[in-house]
Amino acid sequence: TTLQEEMLAVGLTRDAKVYEIEPDVIRKKGENTLCPRDQRMGAAYVDCLQSVDEAANASFMLSYTWGYKMGDITDTLLQYCKDYNTDPKRTY
Repeated sequence: TTLQEEMLAVGLTRDAKVYEIEPDVIRKKGENTLCPRDQRMGAAYVDCLQSVDEAANASFMLSYTWGYKMGDITDTLLQYCKDYNTDPKRTY
């Protein structure tokens, strides 16, 4: 996924926790993007995604904590898609 590629590009692995990817991946992606809601600089990560393979209107709510490993979150989401026969690129 885009997020995993961005993590690897800054030297983070799937063992990185959410709070570890926030400064160099999540926040950095939107720091020079105009927020579509308040028209100020600094957009949410999701606002910077362009492809239908990356984001769309959500059908599900994912609850997580900042201490979870990104690999665990990814594995869980992929397992959900497998269990419910949904396309990971079309499940939001």
